[in-house]
Amino acid sequence: MAGWKDILIDVLKLTDEVKRLNQKSELLSERTIAIDKRVVRLETIIEITEKQAYLPKD
Repeated sequence: MAGWKDILIDVLKLTDEVKRLNQKSELLSERTIAIDKRVVRLETIIEITEKQAYLPKD
C-alpha cells in the first residue's frame, strides 16, 4: 500500500498535469474561435459574389 508521501506526490503530479492540459485546452479554444471567424468571412465573401453574379452587367 502506498504511503501518504506517495499519494501526495501523485496528487501534485496530477494537479500539474491538469493545469497543463487546461492551458492547452484554452489555446485550442482560442485557435478554434479564430478559425471560425475566418470561415464566417469566407462564407460572407462567397455569398456576396453569388449575389453579384445575378446583378445585371452594364
